[in-house]
Amino acid sequence: MKTDLSNLPKLLESTARVRFEDCDPFGHLNNSRYIDYFLNAREDQLRENYELDIYAHMKQSGKVWVVSSNQIAYLRELKLMEEVKIQTCLRWYTANEILMEAKMLDIENGSIKAVIWMRFAYIDARKGKRENHEPEIEAIFKAVAIDGEGKQNLYFEDRVKELKATAAAN
Repeated sequence: MKTDLSNLPKLLESTARVRFEDCDPFGHLNNSRYIDYFLNAREDQLRENYELDIYAHMKQSGKVWVVSSNQIAYLRELKLMEEVKIQTCLRWYTANEILMEAKMLDIENGSIKAVIWMRFAYIDARKGKRENHEPEIEAIFKAVAIDGEGKQNLYFEDRVKELKATAAAN
C-alpha cells in the first residue's frame, strides 16, 4: 500500500473491450457481465494506483470486502468488440462498509453507457462477521473518498439523473 497519500487520484480509469463470450445472441454485452467488467477494472485500478492488492490483503489479514448490494443503470448498449473507458471511485465509507461508483463511458465521445453503485461489507473471512477497517486502509479511504466518511443521503436514481443532466449540458 502507498505510504504517501497526498497525491492519490480520486477518480481511477482504465479501458476494457467487450468480448464475444460476454455477449448475448444480439452481440450486446450481457447484463450480468457488466458487474464482472466493473469489478475487474476496480481490482486492477486499486493495485495499479494505490498499491492495494485485495487478494494479498486477504491472505495477510484474513479480511475481505464482500459485495452486499448492487444498483446498476444501463443507459446505452455495449456491443461486441467495443472498447470502453471504465472510471471508478470510492463515494463514501464507514468503519466497515464502502460504496464504490463506476461508470462505463464511450471512448469516442465520453457518453455514459452504464453506471453502478456497489456496496461492500468488510468481513473477517475466518470468523464470518463484519470487522472494522484497519487504520492504514481507512487513511487511504479518507484521502480518496469523493463524499468522505459516513453514508450519504443521495439516492442512486438521483445520481443517475445528475449524470444524465451533466451529459446533456456538455
